[in-house]
Amino acid sequence: MTWGSAEAVLLATLLTLAVGLWAMSVVIDNALRTQQVVEVSGTLTRRPVAGLLVRVDGWIRRTRPGRRLQARLGGAGLSWSPARLVTTELLAMALAVAVLLPTLGRISTVVIVVAIPVAVSRWLDHRVLRRTDRFIAQLPELARLLANSAAAGLSIRRGLEMASREMSEPASSELVKVVGQLRLGRDLEYAMRDLATRLPSRELSVLVQTIVIQSRAGGALVTALSDIASSLEDRKELRREVGTVMLGSVFGGYAVVAIGVASVLLMNLFVPGILDVMASSPLGQLALAAAGGCFVVGFVLMKMMTKVEI
Repeated sequence: MTWGSAEAVLLATLLTLAVGLWAMSVVIDNALRTQQVVEVSGTLTRRPVAGLLVRVDGWIRRTRPGRRLQARLGGAGLSWSPARLVTTELLAMALAVAVLLPTLGRISTVVIVVAIPVAVSRWLDHRVLRRTDRFIAQLPELARLLANSAAAGLSIRRGLEMASREMSEPASSELVKVVGQLRLGRDLEYAMRDLATRLPSRELSVLVQTIVIQSRAGGALVTALSDIASSLEDRKELRREVGTVMLGSVFGGYAVVAIGVASVLLMNLFVPGILDVMASSPLGQLALAAAGGCFVVGFVLMKMMTKVEI
C-alpha cells in the first residue's frame, strides 16, 4: 500500500467516525427534548435508548468543561447540547483535512484545522456578548415592570411571568426559562442565579442580588427596583457611548490579524506547498514561529487595549 492510499484510508476513517459522532449527538438532542416533554406532561413513555443517551449527555454536563460549555450555549440562545457542538466541530475538522490536505499541504491544513475550534469559540462568545448586551439594554424596562407588579401587590414570580409575556427577545425567552424553573419547584434564588450564569454582567448581577435579598429578608422592593431601573438606564447610555468610541479600534485590530493570516494562506495557495518547504529548514521554521508569535502577541495586545470595564 502506498503512502497516498494510506492517507486516503485514514481520511475516510476520520470522516466516518466524525459523521457517526455527529449523528449520535443529534439523537442525544432529540432524546433530551423528548425527556423535557416527559417531565412536563408525563404522558409519554421514556425509551431505554433515549434514556441511555440522556445519561451520557448528563455525564458530560456534570463535568466542569461541560457545565461551562452548556452555560455558553444557553447564553448564546442555542438549544444544542455540548456533545452536539463538539461533534460538529470534529466533523468540520475532518472535512477540512479531507478537502485541504491534498491541495494546500500539511502546514496550511493544520493551521486551518486548529483555527476551526478557535473560530467556533469566538463565534459563540460573540453570540453570548451580543445577546447579553441586548438583555442588558432591556434590564431598565424589566426592573420597572417588576417594580410596578410589586406596587400592585403581585409576587416576584407573578411579576416575572408578566414580564416574560410583555417583553421582547431575548428577555422573553430567558424569563420563560426562569418561570419554568420556578414551576418545577426550583427556588427563586437558584433560578435567578442560573440566569446570571447564562448571561454574565454586572448589571444583571445587581438586579438578581436585589431581588434575592428583598425576597428573602423583605423590605421596600418597589423603591429598590425603581432606583435600580434609573441606575441601569444611566449605565445603558454609558455602555452605548463607550461601544461607539471603541468600535473603530476593535475592527481595526481584527482586520490587521485577518489580513496577515489571509496573506499567508494566499501565498500557500498561489505556490502550493510553500509552507511545507519553509518548515523543512531551520530558517523557515524560525520565520514561521516568529510570524505566528507576532500574530498571537498582536491579538492579545489588541484585546487588552480595547477592553474597557464599565
